[in-house]
Amino acid sequence: MNTKRIWIWSLLFGLMTATVLYIAVFSKAATPTTTKEKKPVVKTNIQTAKAAEKKASERDIKNEMVPVSEGMRAISLKVGLEQGISGYVEPNSKVDIIAYDTKIDQKTKKEFRSAILALQNIKVLASGKASDGNDESLNYETITVEVTPEEGVALSLAAKDKNGFYFMLRNVKDTATETKDVRVTREVVKGDDE
Repeated sequence: MNTKRIWIWSLLFGLMTATVLYIAVFSKAATPTTTKEKKPVVKTNIQTAKAAEKKASERDIKNEMVPVSEGMRAISLKVGLEQGISGYVEPNSKVDIIAYDTKIDQKTKKEFRSAILALQNIKVLASGKASDGNDESLNYETITVEVTPEEGVALSLAAKDKNGFYFMLRNVKDTATETKDVRVTREVVKGDDE
C-alpha cells in the first residue's frame, strides 16, 4: 500500500472512532433521569438562628480565651512587640496599662508628652487571635483584657491616639494599686522617636 492510501484509511478510521465515542459519551448525558421533585424547604427565623448558633459554636478555636466575668467586658487591643511585653503576656496574667498624651503649650509653642498609669491590675483574657495555634499565640499582635464598660471606652480612645499605650506585666501576687495619679511629663525634643 502506498502512503496516500494509509493516510486516507487512518483519517476514515479516526472519524469513525470519534463519532462512536461522541455518541457513547453524550448519549448518556442526554438521557433523562427520573427524579422526584423536591419541595422547597422554608426555614423559620428560629431555625435559621439555631443553625447560625450551632455553626458559631462549632468553629475551630485554637487559642482559648478566659471567660469574661459577670458585669465586665472584653476588649482587644492591637500591640507591637515592645508594647506587648515581648510576648510574655498569657491568659490570666495581670497587667498595668500606660496611656500617652501630647500637649502643646500655646505660649511657648513647646510640645510635652505625658505617660499616665491609666489602668492597674487588669486581667488578660487572651493574647493573639482565636484562630492562632500555640506557636502563633506567642507572637501575638493583640491582647484581650477584661475591663469595666467605662475602662473599655477609655482604652478604645487611647487605642486611636497616635501615641498608643504600653502594657506592664505584674507579679501574680502583687495586687496593690496606686491611689494617687501617676503621671510623668517631659518636653518633646525635635528628633524624638514617636
